[in-house]
Amino acid sequence: MLKPLRLLLILLAVLCPVLAQEDGPYVLWKGDEARVFRIHEGKVQEERHRGAFRLALPELTTALTLAPEAPEPVQDDYQAPEKILALSDIHGQLTAARRLLQAHHVVDARGRWSFGRGHLVVVGDTMDRGPQVTEAYWFFRSLESQALRAGGRVHHLLGNHELLLINGDLRYLNPKYAQPPPGLPPISALYGPDSEIGRWLRTRPTLLRLGPFLFVHGGISPAFLTRNLDLNQTNDLIRAALGHSPHPGSEGAFLVHQEGPLWYRGFLPDFSPASTDQEVNRAATRLKVQAFVVGHTTLEQVCTFHHGRVYAIDAGLKDGRPGEAWLWQGGKVRRALADGRVETLP
Repeated sequence: MLKPLRLLLILLAVLCPVLAQEDGPYVLWKGDEARVFRIHEGKVQEERHRGAFRLALPELTTALTLAPEAPEPVQDDYQAPEKILALSDIHGQLTAARRLLQAHHVVDARGRWSFGRGHLVVVGDTMDRGPQVTEAYWFFRSLESQALRAGGRVHHLLGNHELLLINGDLRYLNPKYAQPPPGLPPISALYGPDSEIGRWLRTRPTLLRLGPFLFVHGGISPAFLTRNLDLNQTNDLIRAALGHSPHPGSEGAFLVHQEGPLWYRGFLPDFSPASTDQEVNRAATRLKVQAFVVGHTTLEQVCTFHHGRVYAIDAGLKDGRPGEAWLWQGGKVRRALADGRVETLP
């Protein structure tokens, strides 16, 4: 006999396409004209704008100003800020992520930036699985501009699921997005190079250095180190591979496959082949950092491996759990718990 919770989850999965009648906005550019699509009560609504315009966002108090010009790739190397909070693998579970951020005063009760000159890092995989993917991307877009005005920063890294979606692999989409109503452009266009979210994602880094830490979704494999690629080269090559099939044997092809930084799991000891302490130390020396902060592999809590060289921070947000975040402040690394408490990591 099915347990009540399991039965409820099955019913929700079946009913999801029926219940999920709200989505958007999606913005597609053609020259200086923007087409804005929203889904309301299961029906597609479209509006058009020419030139720069203010885009109202659902459940957010501030609108975003969008312009026809595509954004440039973002900076990927910073001096250490006064504080950093990082989380990963949100997978469309925005409600839980916002609660976690609010508990640690990164945002206030209305979802507005309240982290001052601190830096927030999302270590990839906002895409797939959950039902709040569109809302999550717009939320971080909005926070990015709010943080900048306050002297802080929001960094959203690429994860393997951003790569999968942009490259046309839709296996992990929530039914809400896999079965859109008639009149909505295909998802390849909604995240394509002419869409607002798509072109924003194409500016994101894979490797981000903040002072003594390197943030990367998967990890740095020994095979990566043999390529002698620096931070900027790696980020540029992976951006160039988004939406394309790199030539077999090329650096780009290597970077977006299993031993590349979006996929590699060997920083964690339960995966084979696992990196040795010496290999992790060599990666840290090559990339001029003291430690790595990674997501990609779900654990019960934020953990540290390789004598404090690796912090694994995917603590189950994607599974609907309250999750945890990684906090660096005052020279110390802590677990940031969903109830607002912090616990020091060794």
